[in-house]
Parts: sequence; C-alpha cells; structure tokens
Amino acid sequence: MYRSLGADGLETQRENAGGGVATSRVALTYRDYAALPDDGRRYQLLDGELFVTAAPATRHQMISIRAPLHAHVTAHGLGHVLAAPVDVILADTSIVQPDIVFVGDDRQHLVSARGIEGAPTLGVEILSPTTTMVDHRDVASRRRLTDIWRL
Repeated sequence: MYRSLGADGLETQRENAGGGVATSRVALTYRDYAALPDDGRRYQLLDGELFVTAAPATRHQMISIRAPLHAHVTAHGLGHVLAAPVDVILADTSIVQPDIVFVGDDRQHLVSARGIEGAPTLGVEILSPTTTMVDHRDVASRRRLTDIWRL
C-alpha cells in the first residue's frame, strides 16, 4: 500500500515485506507552504509539519485589537506592529503566524515581501481552543524567537 503526499497530507505509507505498514513524515518547506490555498484557514509550519486552524473567532480579534503594544510603539517611534496574518519565516521548514508581531527598528531589515524573515523583536499569541493544540514555544525557542507573550 502506498499513499502519496497531498496538499494536506504529511505521511507516506508503504506496505513492507512483512505485510505491515511503515509510515514516515515528509518535512514541508516554504515552497510547499506558499503553494497552499488562500481559503481563510490559518496555515503554519513547525519543523516541517503542517498545522491548520480555522480563522480566529470574534473574541480573539477583540483581544488582539485592544493590545496596547501598537499605541506604545507608535507613540515612541520604536518600529512596527503587525497583526496576523503575517508570515514569520524562522527557517525554510518553520513558518508561524503570531497574532501580533513587533519588529523593532533594529530588525527592520528582516521585513520582506514574503513576511518577516527571521525572529521579530516580539511575537504575541492569543490563547484560544485551537491555538492551545499547537505549542509554538519549543520551535520558537530553537529558532531564536525568545520573546513570546501568551495572552
């Protein structure tokens, strides 16, 4: 038995000589990520593994818009605050979309047409039932995204 990799499938399965099924993971990259449909779902890659969640709920967005970070950064000319969806490309196999991202003046060189190519100054993740299933802290810490607020 063999199942090929599809747009939403990460596993390849083969029947081995003993009749059992061997499963292996396929690490996705930015190229695979960029080819995903723009269908309102939130796609993220964590070490090559695809995570899909629904668009944020209204309560989630109300919390996001009230974050005082934007007002503070703007008033003091510290950089830019961006709201999701914005890709934070930590590696070719790790692309996340924090709810709010702060890119300080010293990291403006990371901002490109693709997103933020490297660790921003700060990422803010608003907890909800869908985001609690995916814990970005481990991947983020390995990719030098050390400042994460979880609201």
